[in-house]
Amino acid sequence: MNTQNVNTATKESSERWVKTSYLRTDGFVRNIHSSHPFDVIRADVVLICLEKQAHRGCGLHYEIYMARVLESALDYLAQLPLKDRPVFMGAAANRGYILTLTEEQHAQEAYDVLMSELAEYDD
Repeated sequence: MNTQNVNTATKESSERWVKTSYLRTDGFVRNIHSSHPFDVIRADVVLICLEKQAHRGCGLHYEIYMARVLESALDYLAQLPLKDRPVFMGAAANRGYILTLTEEQHAQEAYDVLMSELAEYDD
């Protein structure tokens, strides 16, 4: 008679009842503009779209461009779930952006100086 060790019973685990969230490592983040909560988009594509939007109204001034990019990227970051934030910040770092409030403040100061210079020039 042949016998085999076969495990026919399923393991009872509390993992089925506990919601686990793992950090994403695939380069995708939640699409905050989608109505479906599981829709994702590549983080670098989001940044490219934010860059294009910032470029439209910057008048080819780097200070205006950077202030707009950082502001919109930090707004997007704030709306992301915690598990997606490191991926977005890594994609931003690869594109040369450091997503911190200090960097945004420096960009805003440069923007304010430029705007005051442009206002003086117009007068």
